[in-house]
Amino acid sequence: MMHCGIAHMMRVNLFRPVHVKTISSQQRRALLTARKLVSNKTRDIENDIRGLLRNFGLKVGIIGSAGFAARIRELLENMTDLKEVIEPLLAARQQLRETFTTLHRRVLFIVRNDMTC
Repeated sequence: MMHCGIAHMMRVNLFRPVHVKTISSQQRRALLTARKLVSNKTRDIENDIRGLLRNFGLKVGIIGSAGFAARIRELLENMTDLKEVIEPLLAARQQLRETFTTLHRRVLFIVRNDMTC
């Protein structure tokens, strides 16, 4: 009975053609999505660290990604207890940054070898 319904839909033109993405396209989309996710999580950790430090009257200020960890360690120089809380977050941030770099390099490799890009 279900097959009859599909056949009827085809006869009376009650269907729309659907574009099916290639496996390559789906893989590229997954790569871009993963890269964006890692980037967002890195920024989230940075913002959380800033917020935690602000509770103690410590302001990070405007600093680039490369100098972020050094600035945080500078602020925590004499605060051993707080340093024990923040260091694991800095380690997680560093791991995320390394993962982002790996994913970003894969994106750049694809872009360089794609005529459309």
